[in-house]
Amino acid sequence: MITTVGAKVAGRRADENAAVVGPGELLKGPFTGRALRQQGYLLASFAGAFVQFLWLTVALTLGGSLLLVVIGLPLLLAGLVSLRWASRRERQRILNLTGERVPSPYREPGPTGNPLQRLVGYVSDPATWRDLVHLIVSAAFGLTWFCTVVILWAMTVGAVSLPFWYSSLPNHRIPLTHIDGSQYYISTLPSILVFSAISLVFAWLVGPTVLELATRAQTGLGRSLLGLSRPELDRREAALRTTRSQAVSAAEAERRRIERDLHDGAQQRLVALAMDLGRAKSKLKSGNEEDSEAAAQLVAEAHEGVKLALSELRDLARGIHPAVLTDRGLDAALSALAGRSPIPVEVDAALPWRPSPEVESAAYFVASEALANMAKHSHANRAWIDLEVRDGQLRMIVGDNGVGGAETNPGGGLAGLSDRIAPLDGILSVSSPIGGPTQIIMEMPCQKPSAF
Repeated sequence: MITTVGAKVAGRRADENAAVVGPGELLKGPFTGRALRQQGYLLASFAGAFVQFLWLTVALTLGGSLLLVVIGLPLLLAGLVSLRWASRRERQRILNLTGERVPSPYREPGPTGNPLQRLVGYVSDPATWRDLVHLIVSAAFGLTWFCTVVILWAMTVGAVSLPFWYSSLPNHRIPLTHIDGSQYYISTLPSILVFSAISLVFAWLVGPTVLELATRAQTGLGRSLLGLSRPELDRREAALRTTRSQAVSAAEAERRRIERDLHDGAQQRLVALAMDLGRAKSKLKSGNEEDSEAAAQLVAEAHEGVKLALSELRDLARGIHPAVLTDRGLDAALSALAGRSPIPVEVDAALPWRPSPEVESAAYFVASEALANMAKHSHANRAWIDLEVRDGQLRMIVGDNGVGGAETNPGGGLAGLSDRIAPLDGILSVSSPIGGPTQIIMEMPCQKPSAF
């Protein structure tokens, strides 16, 4: 029996930190840092789309023609891999320019298996076809943006340099227009300077506005085709609402557990301790030797009660977030957890980097609760914890050789584990056939921390 609970919510709400552009910003001209970044973005998008379109055309044409030959399949696969890479680069360019993150719409980061399985994985993903549509449209529109940038720069440079080269024109004049058979032109230096100034002001005022419109059109095209589709956004919005509810439920369940453990454990012992010390105080006041011995006995019992209460408080704090988890990390905390388990536990942890505190805490909670449940119900004589990071995912398996039969009932302990990791985009799978073995498999995103 294999049951999967929880949901991956890979989508992230886009950053809403794009700069607000007003008339004052546009009046600064085409030489501001923003305008230069926009021009660089438009040129890079066009060049990238144009080169990628040519390569993809060659790869798909030759690959399709040679599909029955050995080289055809790798060519098709290389074309689709490069298409996805180009789309990722465009998302990164949009992020660098606008500060808005375009979420990845792919079903999986990269299909695995043999070349044919990978090719089928790429082709069956609707996002691949949206990448292809974006590439074609971007290459077509990119030519317009390219010409726009070139014309703006030509107008600006021409307007500035016009007084220096107008004398090389025929008759040393610049024709303007014909009206009723009459030709109007400018040929004197003062009129040339006025015309140059007007052209420069026109390019200065119009250039940034045109660049802004072109940039918004290009980035809007990328957001609509390279991001999540509307059904996917609706699905992930529903998943986010679900995980938010699960997070609240998990926090409430954790609070009730702490209150219950304090009330049933340490609080009761402290109450009994206070009563014993009160009785000992009364007997000491009498001055009777027999009462003094009884008081000493009560004090000794109170001392033992204090040690037990402290032990229960340490266990309670350890179940919430042990100090070793903060000081030495998840692998050391799991080793300490295994050492306290009544069942012999083997820990195999291979972590190339230390996960974030939230991921460490959630993984430790899952392992702690899983081992506690195994000690109570599994009748096992051996358990194990396997921990690794693969493809940006923290994967942990907690298993035992017990009788099996574990189920993920609503409101049960396993469902609570799923609620604990769901807000971190984690999923929990339980494999527990009758007769065993039982395996609780947890997966959570675990990105490598930045070096800065």
